[in-house]
Amino acid sequence: MQDKKALQTAAGSLVRVAEAKSEVAKKTEASNLARHVEGLTKPKSPSSTMKKAGIALIAAPDPVTGVAGVALLASSFALKNKEPTKIADIATETRKILREIQSFRI
Repeated sequence: MQDKKALQTAAGSLVRVAEAKSEVAKKTEASNLARHVEGLTKPKSPSSTMKKAGIALIAAPDPVTGVAGVALLASSFALKNKEPTKIADIATETRKILREIQSFRI
């Protein structure tokens, strides 16, 4: 009898979770969600934007903008090593740390 009640409770919980998920899915726009997920998996690099702006300033005919353009271009190459962290990078680092922890002998 106890098992039957536990199964009914679990089934009711699953039904409520499925209804809640379906309600959220109905109210969520796919394009908006895809944009946010892409921002997590493939974050935009500020160095690429700086590189484009630097090249545009160098290409401008005004001689004063060339100095700022060269500075932006040089900064973009310096920032190339400081790329945004991706979810895959976090997973890789977590696996590496767990392997190191498991290698400890106590």
